[in-house]
Amino acid sequence: MPTEKTITPQRPLTEFEEDLLSRVADYRDELVTLLQDLVRINSVNLSAEEFNERGEIFTFAEKYMQTVGMETTLYKAPFTKGLASEYYYNLIAGWRGSEPGKTLQFNGHLDTVPFDEADWHPDTPPLGGVIKNNKLYGRGAMDMKAGIACQMVAMKVFKVAVPDFAGKLQLWLTPDEETHGDFGSAYMTKQHPEVVQADATVISEPSTVNPLTSPTIGVGEKGPHWLRLTFHGAAGHGSMPKERSNALNKAVRFMAGAKRGLKIPRRRIPMSAFSFIKSLLKRYSLSDLRKLELKTTDDPDPLDKDRIRIRSIFETTYSFDQISAGSKTNVIPNRCELEVDFRVMPGLSTAELYDSLVRYCSRLGYRIELPSRYGNAQYSQKRFGESPVDVDLAEVTVGHGSFMTGDSEFGRCLNHAFEAVYRTSPVRMFSPGFTDGGNMR
Repeated sequence: MPTEKTITPQRPLTEFEEDLLSRVADYRDELVTLLQDLVRINSVNLSAEEFNERGEIFTFAEKYMQTVGMETTLYKAPFTKGLASEYYYNLIAGWRGSEPGKTLQFNGHLDTVPFDEADWHPDTPPLGGVIKNNKLYGRGAMDMKAGIACQMVAMKVFKVAVPDFAGKLQLWLTPDEETHGDFGSAYMTKQHPEVVQADATVISEPSTVNPLTSPTIGVGEKGPHWLRLTFHGAAGHGSMPKERSNALNKAVRFMAGAKRGLKIPRRRIPMSAFSFIKSLLKRYSLSDLRKLELKTTDDPDPLDKDRIRIRSIFETTYSFDQISAGSKTNVIPNRCELEVDFRVMPGLSTAELYDSLVRYCSRLGYRIELPSRYGNAQYSQKRFGESPVDVDLAEVTVGHGSFMTGDSEFGRCLNHAFEAVYRTSPVRMFSPGFTDGGNMR
């Protein structure tokens, strides 16, 4: 395994900071136990459209922060897509010093993506929090209950070591980042902006890109556009195929031709694949960097034939992830639903993405209907005026990408702190996925 270059930090840790950092080791067992407890509480987020009770993990986190000596408040965000009695919590836990000063806020999401227990090894079940070969296993252990546990314990370490300070330290835990934060980060920034306003917010999303041993610093993310495309066709008997009118065939043609035919405008940010590689060279020699293979796991799926393309991090991408059609083997479907996960670069608007889809559908000969608030160039094309709708586009969720240069006062402070703690060069990373930061910037 190539080793990272060691540097002399521009601003070494002070004696007080060294002492504070040394105290962390005393809390290792508590940190591990806390993470196990968090993993063992099911906080799955199945869908933005479906309410999933997650109150247990929030009351657990609140109780822990109260025992640490933090003031806590649970904010209720009504689940507007369900019953009047359904709501999600946001937890605010903090401590204000006796003197005025700046506010540092920690943030994380307690929800996790779904799991199928049958896919997990019986020795390491998804809600087990089992430690095996010096690793802790469980759904959400990495994304992002480990980061949250670190934040919670860090606040305790600081509270014990520092009797008083100027400013405020705050933790904000959200319920639904995995479905883009309608009841978490988006809700709080709109309904309670004064509560979550801070001079700086640190989100403890996992940021160590395997095989790097030190974390990266995330400075932005793409915007999620989850779209449901409903293809319409003509029903019939399977013994008399309808190559052009079968709704499933229409969806297949759409997917098969997208790589060449779907042209989405490019948008650039003040960061590129080249600048990312350049920053990696500050950690590794060129010969060592050539040996590295960016991957997401130490135990790759033998069926996974795709490698991570660094370039794809810096461009708008899409993935066809769900499809549903047909009721019987010998019945041609007249309807097919396809759900697509677009990840849109900052600066590319929803309207521009939809314009690209309209142009692509026009080349396929498909008439597409967009949500009524968007313009549609097909309305001015005579050939689509009288034809029936082939594709209806509906929004599952829409968010916009964001980016910060990292050259702010806090960005520079974070760089200096990173160098002092890890004694290697910070690497800034642009996230291909969404974080709650997208609703804060």
